[in-house]
Amino acid sequence: MKLYKNLKTIYFLLFAVLAFVFNACAVEESIPIEADFSIKVINNDYSVPVKVEITNKSTGAETYQWSFEGATVTGSTEKSPQPITYTSPGVYKIKLKASNKDGNADEKEIEVKADASMNVDFEWQIQGSDISPVTLQMIDKSLGATQYLWEFEGGNPATSNAQNPNVVFTTPGDHVIKLTISNGLETYSTQKTVTVKPAMTVDFNWTVDPIDNDYQAPLLLHLNNMSTNASTYEWIIAGANPAASTSASPDINLPSAGTYTIILKATNDKETKILQKQVTVLPDRNLLSFSDIKLGINTAHSNVGCFFSSNLGTVLKQGDVNATNGSKIDFAFFGLNSSFMYNQFVSPDEVQNTGFMAIPNAIHSKIINSQEQVGTQLSPSGFDTLDSGNDFSTITVTETNAGKSPFNNSVVPRVILFQTADGRKGAVKVKSFVENGLSSYILVDIKVQKQP
Repeated sequence: MKLYKNLKTIYFLLFAVLAFVFNACAVEESIPIEADFSIKVINNDYSVPVKVEITNKSTGAETYQWSFEGATVTGSTEKSPQPITYTSPGVYKIKLKASNKDGNADEKEIEVKADASMNVDFEWQIQGSDISPVTLQMIDKSLGATQYLWEFEGGNPATSNAQNPNVVFTTPGDHVIKLTISNGLETYSTQKTVTVKPAMTVDFNWTVDPIDNDYQAPLLLHLNNMSTNASTYEWIIAGANPAASTSASPDINLPSAGTYTIILKATNDKETKILQKQVTVLPDRNLLSFSDIKLGINTAHSNVGCFFSSNLGTVLKQGDVNATNGSKIDFAFFGLNSSFMYNQFVSPDEVQNTGFMAIPNAIHSKIINSQEQVGTQLSPSGFDTLDSGNDFSTITVTETNAGKSPFNNSVVPRVILFQTADGRKGAVKVKSFVENGLSSYILVDIKVQKQP
């Protein structure tokens, strides 16, 4: 009986222990929560639109409540929400509240900054002309920038961090201008080229008509302005006609012998430069002299030339003659062939009678081919001593059939007399007859008055 009681006591104690253990195991533990997440700006592009990826790193949570301040999507209950987008610049909060069924909760927030949309661009305003020195006022047209770096190739200054700096270029040519902008996170660059023209130069020369090659008064100068990058000109020539001009390249007449000073003042919006030169006009002898002039026979009229103009100072070929210069031809030479047995100087308005084509606007010149037929007035030695137009005063050119008679090559040298339609007297000295086949020619010297 006593044993039974002891066993009963043992069973009771064992049951009590088991009940305690069972009840102790039946109590649930509360699960802790830690809200955690990270963000990543896609392509590291902080300029709107800004796209942000979210990685949820929370522990112990079963439900999630996301809040996206300023984003195109304002919230989400997904554990891992889709990327969110910000379209306006600013600083915004991303909030996460994580919880579980035990009623535990935790929160976390991260700020994200969206910068204004970035675009790099610029232009400039030129102060004055594009002639060196050139000053440019830079005009920034970029968007979203907080920092600027200008680089001016060949400019002064070479660099600048100002938003709208000034720069000066003095070296002619192309210069690269580069602008780099930044907002602290992103950087963009662009470049353009400005072309600078050289600084102004001043220079001139002049030409004269063939009739003025002797530089005797009166002298007509054709001024040739060779200045560069000037905008206005002022010529000053004391004693000339005109004495002043603002034309780029005027013609001026120097009426008397002497030394004239020609002054050119060139100006642009940057500077003024002055250059002066002198020209000497000789006393008027009223005589034009031409030496070693070739006049071709009939078959050489297209390659040697047969028509002479003292006004132009040259021999014209058949293909050179036109309505403009036809009236300036003094005479033509007709040589039948290379044997030189038939030669004749012909008035311009009568060349069509010798086989040439008619000269447009031709004038009439009086000619004496054979002085021996009408009386010699000027011998070869007399020709050589002609030193002034006044030396022709004793010579009378009367046109007759006998005087117009052709000549051969038996007399060398031979002097031919002529008088142009405007009354100028002249003489031709035939020095030699040169046989060269179809290109045969005579070699002559010519003297003629500049004025009647």
